[in-house]
This record gives sequence, structure tokens and C-alpha cells, in this order.
Amino acid sequence: MEFVSDDINASEVNPIQENQQIKATTHLASGKGSRCELTTNSALWRLGSLSFAKWPNINELWLHSGSALYCSETNNTIVFSSRNSKATFKGKGTIIIEALHNGGFKFIPVEAVGTLTTSQGGDQKVQDGRMLLILDSPSYFGDAYDLDLMLLLRSSRLINSYPNPLPTFDQIGLAIYVQQLKLKGKYDALIGNAPTLEKLEVWAFGKNKPKGSKDLIPEKKTTNKKKFWNRFLPTD
Repeated sequence: MEFVSDDINASEVNPIQENQQIKATTHLASGKGSRCELTTNSALWRLGSLSFAKWPNINELWLHSGSALYCSETNNTIVFSSRNSKATFKGKGTIIIEALHNGGFKFIPVEAVGTLTTSQGGDQKVQDGRMLLILDSPSYFGDAYDLDLMLLLRSSRLINSYPNPLPTFDQIGLAIYVQQLKLKGKYDALIGNAPTLEKLEVWAFGKNKPKGSKDLIPEKKTTNKKKFWNRFLPTD
């Protein structure tokens, strides 16, 4: 894990140290397999592998590439932005953000209570396990997708590859339990990246294809399941 500052006299790249304080002008960059965790008075942040980000203030994340996780048990107003898009979350919970190639980002509430606002899309109430795409500038909401939270919990290193569990782990477990009761067997498509505003990469499987699936990538048989799991999951 390395950092670089925007300060005129501190533009070199340096390795980040444990318990180091991060300034608003600091960009963090993680290599393959590298991750870090940051804490504030009211929230916990995690930066995934192969990610580049900065925190202009304690309630704002700018993510150029890769993925990050936000976790708080208290209500806050958080601004999430990427290279080309921005949205404001008001509430609390555990949320994963992943940058897209088109400059937007995925907003993935693992468990959360609150609303998400974009300049052109207005307000939307967030739902556990329902991913929203935030696209373009001025930003608007793209399609929404229901995700398998159990699969996400097992596979996301932002959640399970740290020495200490997230403080919201009980809430995550409850969200998974409720989802399994309500939506068991519903998941028939997994979204990967979005290289442009018009194109989404989606892997389809199962007997029931989702609506509008004419442009979906065909199923690659059971031998390639690991491949499309990885395309869907945050690349942390």
C-alpha cells in the first residue's frame, strides 16, 4: 500500500505506515493483494486491492479505480464519487463501492438504511442486496440488480479478509437471513463491468432468463462458474 500527496513539496510516492494519519490531499494506491483500513470517529473505511482513491474529507470518498467499503452504525451524510459520477448517501450501514470503466460506479448496500441521491435521478431508498449503478455527469441512476448476499459475504475480501470483523457483522447476517427467506432461487444474472454508458457486461445462467436478456452473455457451462462469479463480485 502506497500514498502520494498533492502537496507541492511532497509529491513522491511512499509506503503507508500502520496508524498513519491521512490528509485530505493524500491519494492511496493499493497493489495486487494489498488492502488497508481507515477509521474516523463515526465510520470505518476499507480500500480494496488494485485501487486508487482519496478522502477529500471524512465524509467523502473519491474512487478512481478499484473498490472500497464504508461501514457505520450511526447516521451520516456521505458523498461517493468516481471519475465521472457522484451520489450522496444519507443513512447508516455497510456499503461497497466499485469503480466502472465508463467513469461511473456500483453502489452495493450489503446492509443499509437510508437514501441515495443523484443530481438527475432524485432520491432512492436503498435496499439490502440491491445494487444501483451511478452513471454519467450530471449523475443519474442506471439499472438496479438484486445480488446474492451470501455469495458476496463468502467471496468479498473487503468483508472477510481483515483481522477484525466489521462492527455491523450481526446486521449483515440478519440481512442475509431475510434475503434467503424472501428471494431464494431468484438470482438468474450477474453483472460484471460497464465499459460504456450503453453497454453492461452480464452473465446469465439458470432456467429463467431475466427480462431484456437478449444482449446477455450466454452461460459458459458449469466448468466456468468461477469465472462469472469473479466478474460479478467486487474486484477487491
